[in-house]
Amino acid sequence: MLFLVVFTSARDSGVLCSRGGVSIRAARRADMPRVIHLCVSLVPAMCLVITPAFAQGQVTVSSCPGEPKIPVALSADCSHVGDAETRGLCRAFAENQACKVFPAYRKITGIHLEEKCPSLRYRIYDPENWPGPKKGEGGMAGKCEILLLARYSLKVHSKIGPYDLHEMLHEYQWVVGPFPQEHAFFGTTQTEAAREIGDPEGTSDFLAKLKHLVEETKSALEKHPASWDKSCTTAETYIESTMYLEDSSNLYAYYRKLGPVPARRTRADLEARVNRMLTTVSGGKAKQFLLQHGCAPS
Repeated sequence: MLFLVVFTSARDSGVLCSRGGVSIRAARRADMPRVIHLCVSLVPAMCLVITPAFAQGQVTVSSCPGEPKIPVALSADCSHVGDAETRGLCRAFAENQACKVFPAYRKITGIHLEEKCPSLRYRIYDPENWPGPKKGEGGMAGKCEILLLARYSLKVHSKIGPYDLHEMLHEYQWVVGPFPQEHAFFGTTQTEAAREIGDPEGTSDFLAKLKHLVEETKSALEKHPASWDKSCTTAETYIESTMYLEDSSNLYAYYRKLGPVPARRTRADLEARVNRMLTTVSGGKAKQFLLQHGCAPS
């Protein structure tokens, strides 16, 4: 057995190992550290790519059990996380996002994220090197890329391991948005997603928060007049939350009954779009309540 060790820089992208008619190429990566290519002369040829920081720091998932090729290739860059043990959870996190969270949201919403994102990348950080606003929630969803603190990703403890629901949902809603408020349907959708991915404790936590949200919105609507600038969106949140608690299948209809995004994206137009959907899904029962709380006729 012959071992051939070749040291290459990040700029190399040619044949790494070719033996017995088998060629393996490496893609160019501007941020890839020096890589050790270890080629083993067996028949058939075998080639291993070893990257000291890359092995645990960066992971790409393009297939899942029973699904040789997933619609959106998902990668996680955890190289900005200092603690080796935490960084070692990168693969478990990436696999949960690709094989559990992604299909759960696809089932719930019917949204095909691949229409805008053929690939999705997470960048995970410690607070010390967080590139976003210092006074924020520790997560930023962009166009096919998510920045997230380790606290809200790798360090999430659950029966199934670490995962993220919040930022992934932003990516999904981006496909069919915008909405009249930043977190439309978040309480209901995350509750259902936690159930779908098999996290009973997470489901209980989200369900408790959702019930608290119902009480909060109900109280706010009782305290403020219909002219309150947040009256309509608060009423929408109350209706969609209570309808979900009555029958969880209503949530699946929310996304599928949304009409097209209006040509004019004023707040009133975006509210009217949601109002029409809620009126349809409720069989007309929600219409009067929404009108009473400042929503324009849809």
